[in-house]
Amino acid sequence: MNVFLVQILSLFIFFNACFLYAVIKKRNDIADVAWGLGFFIIAIIGAFYNPTSKTLVIALLVFIWGARLALHIGKRFLNKKREEHRYQKMRDSWKGSQNLNSWARVFMLQGILLVFVSTAVLVATKFDQGGFGYINIIGVLIWFFGFCFEMIGDRQLKKFIAERKDSKEIMVSGLWKYTRHPNYFGEAVLWWGIFITTWGVEYFWIGIISPLTITILLRFVSGVPMAEQRYKDNKEFIEYAKKTPAMFPNFFIK
Repeated sequence: MNVFLVQILSLFIFFNACFLYAVIKKRNDIADVAWGLGFFIIAIIGAFYNPTSKTLVIALLVFIWGARLALHIGKRFLNKKREEHRYQKMRDSWKGSQNLNSWARVFMLQGILLVFVSTAVLVATKFDQGGFGYINIIGVLIWFFGFCFEMIGDRQLKKFIAERKDSKEIMVSGLWKYTRHPNYFGEAVLWWGIFITTWGVEYFWIGIISPLTITILLRFVSGVPMAEQRYKDNKEFIEYAKKTPAMFPNFFIK
């Protein structure tokens, strides 16, 4: 069977299993946990079918990122007794069958977007013939920078939330001083790193769909806009947003 079909079919089965869990538990926010794990499914199958230096390195990078993200979001998921508010709001806006809407609008849509973000991995799986050069190493270093930026941003926010006395307080220190969403910026950067890591693969340029898709999603669709919706009436956040970039950091802010 074509490796691409195996990857897509495996992803389809995985997201349908997550959907069944969501129906039983009435928690569509399991999709957030599944997001990182879905990428690893794509990468590990690719490394198994075509175990070159690039596909193995990419599988490792995707695994480290996906596992950390799944654990980070998974802890938050387990600590909550109810579905995350974004998904509750989605349910309120749906007409017709809740389960059908959930399957199509949450799990299948997320699976489709995941395939687009995984384009660089899919191209490497299909066409890589081996070899690892300086540009590929630069890609790994860019991934490492983005990964650390995302991880540090998440940890700073977690510590702030645990220690703040007022739920309306917002994070304005650490990496959050320079960008309103360092975690999203880091995630976008690491996918640019994965794309550059595929340099030298035939048709590697098609993989630019990966970082472009995740950057657009995080900045303009499901990342920044949805995360900031709850702060639209928060005066402190409004002032903070006036001088702090949404995603791409400004390190010259005093």
